[in-house]
Amino acid sequence: MNNMMAIAMQSNNDFPPGSNTELPPNPYAKGLLKPFYKGKGGILRLRDELMSESDAMNQEAINFEQQYNPWLYSIGIAIKRHGDQGRRTHYLRWRDKGLKKMGDALFEGAMLRQDLAEPMRQQLFDIEMKRCSFNGRAGMVNQELRNLRKIIKRMERAESLFNRDKES
Repeated sequence: MNNMMAIAMQSNNDFPPGSNTELPPNPYAKGLLKPFYKGKGGILRLRDELMSESDAMNQEAINFEQQYNPWLYSIGIAIKRHGDQGRRTHYLRWRDKGLKKMGDALFEGAMLRQDLAEPMRQQLFDIEMKRCSFNGRAGMVNQELRNLRKIIKRMERAESLFNRDKES
């Protein structure tokens, strides 16, 4: 075994040798991929933790609305939770004050207003940065939960086929 591979295996026992790389993945990827090296138990635990995170994020979205909408209403826009069908975690969307229109164009229009003072533009910009980060997390959680549902279903199907063959 070469020196580089030995160091990689010593520093990262969670990943089996001969996986898609001989070196340990970077820390972010390792955190994302680790449950898949733990088998079905790791995948189920990840699903449960993401569902719990989704619940916390939905409360965070409510808090976001309550914190920022009083000020946003004063400039004619709002942020509202939006739950797309099949998504567990809500996204935060720009809405007009009357809740008839939705979309980023409402934020852009507010940023381009000539009567908006620079400190107010800065506050609006900061809100948008937080909204974008939140929606990025929501998208990651929703997509990963969708992937996990598919993986778990396939694993359970394989287990069923395997166990059926044993019973016959």
